[in-house]
Order: sequence, then C-alpha cells, then structure tokens
Amino acid sequence: MCTSVLVLLVLCCICGADCYSISQETQLHTDLFTSYQKAIRPGVDRTQPLQVRVDFLLISLKEFNEGESKISVIGAFKFGWRDSRLAWDAKLYGGDLMDTSVLQENLWVPAVVNLNCFENMKPLGSSSLSVKVYNSGIVSWIPPALVESTCDADVTYYPFDSQSCVLRFYMPGFYQKDLNFTPGLPTVDLGQYDQNNLWEITSTSVSTIINSYNFQELRIGLEMSRRSRYYIAGLILPICLMSFLQIMVFILPEESGERIGFSVTVLLAVAVFLTIIQDSLPEASEPSVSLLAYKLLVDVLLGALITSSAIFGSAIYHRNENDQISASILCFVRFMKCKKTCCRKSPKVIDVQPVAEKTPPPEDADIDLENDVITWRELGKFFDKCCFLFFTMCLVINNVVLMVIISIN
Repeated sequence: MCTSVLVLLVLCCICGADCYSISQETQLHTDLFTSYQKAIRPGVDRTQPLQVRVDFLLISLKEFNEGESKISVIGAFKFGWRDSRLAWDAKLYGGDLMDTSVLQENLWVPAVVNLNCFENMKPLGSSSLSVKVYNSGIVSWIPPALVESTCDADVTYYPFDSQSCVLRFYMPGFYQKDLNFTPGLPTVDLGQYDQNNLWEITSTSVSTIINSYNFQELRIGLEMSRRSRYYIAGLILPICLMSFLQIMVFILPEESGERIGFSVTVLLAVAVFLTIIQDSLPEASEPSVSLLAYKLLVDVLLGALITSSAIFGSAIYHRNENDQISASILCFVRFMKCKKTCCRKSPKVIDVQPVAEKTPPPEDADIDLENDVITWRELGKFFDKCCFLFFTMCLVINNVVLMVIISIN
C-alpha cells in the first residue's frame, strides 16, 4: 500500500500535475463572495441586456384536465449566463479548480415565475439547490419544476381532439433592456420524456415574445393529440351498437307480445349507459360543446321516437278490423306499393268492403293491391317496414355525419 502511494507521488512530481484541496476551494468561495451582491444582475456593460440561454427538458405529462383547464408537467429548465464577478484564475487554486458548486441562495439567479400558473405563483428553484459555476464566469443553473398552468381545452372533436397549451414564464422587475432570454433549442428536449397513456406529444416549441408591458415572456408550447383507441372500444362502438339494437323492435313479430317491453328495455339501457359515460365527457361550453354530446342527444331522441313508433304500430296492428281505414292512408299505401313494384299500372280506387263480409287474410299476408283490400294488420306491418327503413337511415346519417366531421378536422 505504501509503495503504491509513493509511486503515485513520484509520478505527480514528474508530470507536474496539480490538484486542488478543500481548503483552496473554501478560499475560492471566500474570495468570490466576500463583496458579492446577489441582488445586482450580472453584466459589465450595463447598457446591454444580460443574455440568458434557456432550454426545457420535459420528463412527463402528469395531467391534463379539460374541465378545470389545467395542465401539469414535470421537467427541468437549463439556464446559462456569464457572471464576470464569479471568474477566477485556476492557477491560484491548485491549478485544476475549473468549476465549483454554489448554493442557489448565495448568488444571483433569474427569479423566473409562471405567468399563467394554476394556483400558487412562486419563482423556480429552491435555496437548497446547487448551481454550477465555472472559472470562466459561466453559470449553469438546472432547476427541476412541477409546472401547473391554465390551458383552455377545445373539446369539439372529443375523443379525437388535439390540444394546444402554452406555458408562459417571465422575470418580474427586468425589462427587455435588462435581460434577454435566448432559447438554446427551438423545441423542448424530449430525450428523457416518459410517454403518457392518454395524450401523445406531437410537437413542441420554445420561443420568446415581448408583451404589452415590455416584459419578455418565455413561452413553451405543447401540441397534444388524444389517444382515442380506448374511447372507440369503450364508448363509440357500444353507443352505436345499442342504437342499432333499438330498430330491431320493428323486426320482432307483433304476435310475440314482446315488442313494447323490448323497446322500453333497450331505451332504458341506452339511458343508463349514457348516464354512466356522462362523467367521462368533458364539461365545457366554450369555444364549443363536444360533437359527441350532440350525437348522444340525437340518439336519445331517436330512441324515444322508436319506442313511440313501436307503441303506435302495435295500436294499428290490433285495431278493430271493422273500423274504416282513411282513404288518404289507403292511397299512400297503394302508391308506395306500386312504386316498389315499378308502377306497371295505376291502382284502381275501390272502396274498402267491411271486414265482416269477407274472409280475413292470414296474418302473414302482404298488402293485396290486386283486390284493393287492406286490413289493419297489413297496415301495421307496412308501418313497421317504413319505420325500420326510416330510423335505420337516421341512425346511419347520425353516425356518418359525426365521423365525416371528425375526419376532416
């Protein structure tokens, strides 16, 4: 062991290597901060603004709450500037004392605050943080930050929406002629970023502007798009399937006696499902309400109309066959039937004979245009066919329109 130490000392003497000691670093701190005033900004030429280089390292997107208009990110700033008062000659302190660490509370650092903070406004950093100072006077300050800012969400195209948020920072008390932030990179550093399971960062930006009060603002822009796969599987598809399930009531035979019960049950299921997913819909009225909210409203209205139509169709089907059918209804039914059969000849207008004087047709018989005899049961079946086609078209249009509007966004 002693031999190794002697060899090391001999090599240091031969090579002329210098090594600073803790006493020398202590002396350096004493020399630097004896007359140092941390309240005075650096810069020898007071006519020129202090150039502060700044970068932002994004670690994670903690939260984005559309209802509260709140975004929370975890990251770190990297500031760099030159303070000539902190420069020294390394030869006077062991020869290789090229840098040292100083507590933030002992030297000047830019008091940067979040201009659009969500709750508490306080400067970045902490008095217990260390700042790296180099012998050339370069100061490197990397304060970590949990940034909570306001960000108004546009949920028009939810859940296929994209959001744009801007984190705004400035330094109170310093105007453009005093201090100038210079972004080192035009974008946020995502080298250490952990992907968010709900939002995807599509683009970022780091820039500065001069506001109306002649303060320079540092702006960090984040463009995000929602990961919509979960919403497609757990929200969109179930709603569409339950909506189309409602029109099956018009295919269910009237003789089963389950049409009204089936229709009401499905309508209640849709209402309960919409109540459950209501909590997942973003609560916002400006700049626009979500198109999905309008779609759900249309689905509920169509469900109510389908149930009402099923009840009305059952009332027609079970109408007393001795009751007279209106001539206008007969003309409409005959016209639609003739249109379906290419209208080869015009239907004859013949009064309907009382049902008691003829043999009732079988329950599965279609409308008889040749004999111009239409019963209430046949009219009920015709009404079901018309409702099935009409509501199918309405549901298709309701879903297609939403998809088209979202796709062209």
